[in-house]
Amino acid sequence: MQDKQHLNIVIITGMSGSGKTSAMAILEDAGFFCIDNIPVQLIPKSIELIEASKEDIKNAALSIDVRGRGFFTDLVSEIIKLKSTNKVTIIFLDSSDNVLLKRYSETRRKHPLAHDIPIEQGFALERKYLEEIKSQADHIIDTSNFTVHDLKRELRLLIQQMSKEKSMTIVLQSFGYRYGIPLDSDIIFDIRFLQNPYFVESLKKLSGLDNAVIDYIKNNNTTKEFLELIRQFVGFAIPLYESEGKSYLTISFGCTGGRHRSVTIVEEVRVMIESIGYKPVVKHRDIEKE
Repeated sequence: MQDKQHLNIVIITGMSGSGKTSAMAILEDAGFFCIDNIPVQLIPKSIELIEASKEDIKNAALSIDVRGRGFFTDLVSEIIKLKSTNKVTIIFLDSSDNVLLKRYSETRRKHPLAHDIPIEQGFALERKYLEEIKSQADHIIDTSNFTVHDLKRELRLLIQQMSKEKSMTIVLQSFGYRYGIPLDSDIIFDIRFLQNPYFVESLKKLSGLDNAVIDYIKNNNTTKEFLELIRQFVGFAIPLYESEGKSYLTISFGCTGGRHRSVTIVEEVRVMIESIGYKPVVKHRDIEKE
């Protein structure tokens, strides 16, 4: 029988229509043994069968949603039991109600809780059912603006992080407040106080990766003071986060459109973090939207 301590279990849950089916397909392609829509009471038996399998299964993914809501009340307690003998990661997929409504309209599928009530009420009821498990999630992924390719990239990052025995994975993310705050952020810096290249005609269509924009943003005392404060924060806080056992840290920087200031600042912070021995993952969420 396989050693339980080496079984890596990923639990995929979240709002109906947020991408759980796609997530399970991505994990299956990545080599995970996947069980979709498993009732909570069958989780222990399923894990037992996986461990007893003659195949060398080290990674398993379980999808749980409100289709099995009659068993949902025991989910958190079952996960606590699992964590006592296995490595368990809970990934919660979420999306805005407007986006979920659009997805359901396009697919003409019925929401599992909205057979006799308006679909918006179904969303609200589902969020209520999912409150507790969402509070226990290790990672919350907002798929509102995601394509399947975006979700694949995000899950690959998480899989990469899970495979590491040591060293915290740091994600640096630029975004535009115009398109919403990224829900996967641990720390958010609002940098809309920096001078905005968008209002300079020659810079408007460029991005924060272009030298002219970089020079415009960095050639300013406010930016210089801010970057020095961030440098102090990075050097002080990141080693402490890791020493406390945090394995995944997402730091997001937001400006209005996510194209200029936040992009340049993220690239500057990347260099700072690399200088203290980490290899951050950089994501520019909204750079192509303006």
